[in-house]
Amino acid sequence: MNSVEPSSEFAVITSNERATPSLVYRALLRSIRDGQLVPGAKMPNERELAGLLKTSRAAVRAALSIMERQGLVRRQVGSGTFLTENARTVFDRMDQTDVLRHENVPSFVEIAEGRLLFEPAMMGLVVSRAEQSDIDGMYRTLDEIVDAPSWREFKESIYALHRQMYMATKNRFLVQIMDDILDDRRAVAFDGRDSHKPAHDAVRQQTHKELSAIVGAIAARDGARAEELTSDHLMRTLATINIWH
Repeated sequence: MNSVEPSSEFAVITSNERATPSLVYRALLRSIRDGQLVPGAKMPNERELAGLLKTSRAAVRAALSIMERQGLVRRQVGSGTFLTENARTVFDRMDQTDVLRHENVPSFVEIAEGRLLFEPAMMGLVVSRAEQSDIDGMYRTLDEIVDAPSWREFKESIYALHRQMYMATKNRFLVQIMDDILDDRRAVAFDGRDSHKPAHDAVRQQTHKELSAIVGAIAARDGARAEELTSDHLMRTLATINIWH
């Protein structure tokens, strides 16, 4: 098996311990993309991956746990960790965004990194304060995500759902943060090209699945689960930004 090459493009977040697993995840996704990790094949163990990527085993373990929950890897006790047979299909379903660094507003990388620092913990407020009407609204927006006729409307629906989660905290400061985030993303048209064209159906379905799980955890009043799923979602988002470059 070829070596897994560490990424240098996300130096902006290397001091953010919470984001480190996304760097590992990103490097492994690139290895899937480039054919260095072959579907069905055994992967290097945690110690070997940590050495190759110059990071901690804890970061590798966290990244592999995210990948396992997403169906990219399977673990066999006593045998090791294997890439799943359909790993390439799972990879192709991800919402992969190409973005630039902007002079006047924060980049998508900076926004995703910042959200990762506090948004998972925020889910405790969402779970404890969300009213049934808030949750019903989230489910209606989930339908809009999967039915969005264009890529731009797909992105608008995603942010509408996140704003509903922020609104459910009943904390005006947090809502203000999301409004600022939304203004910044709209200012650069969500970094979209051909935004009038439809988003790929597989991407819409996968995004709907991930966000539905978060809303389901909120509806079940399961704060720990909502926090874990939100952290996973944001780490995957960070890992797939500019994945093709």
